[in-house]
Amino acid sequence: MNFIIKTMKEYNNNSKFAFSKKNYILLGVGVLFIVIGLFLMQGGGSENPSDFNEEIFSFQRITLAPLIIVSGFIINVFAILYSAKK
Repeated sequence: MNFIIKTMKEYNNNSKFAFSKKNYILLGVGVLFIVIGLFLMQGGGSENPSDFNEEIFSFQRITLAPLIIVSGFIINVFAILYSAKK
């Protein structure tokens, strides 16, 4: 009987989550960056398809939005690999 209780205690001690609260917060921040970047990238179209709109080549869509999206992916990789020091 003691063996079963001892085994159950060891199982409970070893069955912890792989991620901590900080990992999930960092993952959320990374996903939020990606979503913000995608929203910054949208738009710039023209009402008439035969008209060219110079707005599609703005700084926001060509430079800023991709940088924010890549930053979000980097934050997500860091959040997955991060482990708290014990």
